[in-house]
Amino acid sequence: MKTAIRVSAVALVVVMLAMVLASCGGLSGTYKSEEVFGAYTTYEFTGNNVKVTVHAGILGSESEEGTYKIDGDIITFTFDDESKDFSFEKTEDGIKIAGVEYKKQK
Repeated sequence: MKTAIRVSAVALVVVMLAMVLASCGGLSGTYKSEEVFGAYTTYEFTGNNVKVTVHAGILGSESEEGTYKIDGDIITFTFDDESKDFSFEKTEDGIKIAGVEYKKQK
């Protein structure tokens, strides 16, 4: 059972890092995804900067800092001079990036 959880956590980390490897205006604060087997992702927005942290449960966490900009329904993340676009939507209590919902933390 522990192996299945570890494999699931690693798979989630890989998916979330792929989404992250690609982040300007209008967002502030921390947004958190739903936890799956103790793993989740947070986005911390300050000005046009973003810090993305993938929390992989027992496997620890990994963060990356960069910038972001929003143009309509597209958010562009830039990390280490590499940019990636994702669909973006504001929701009643958070945001959606690439179809994944992140709730604003208090």
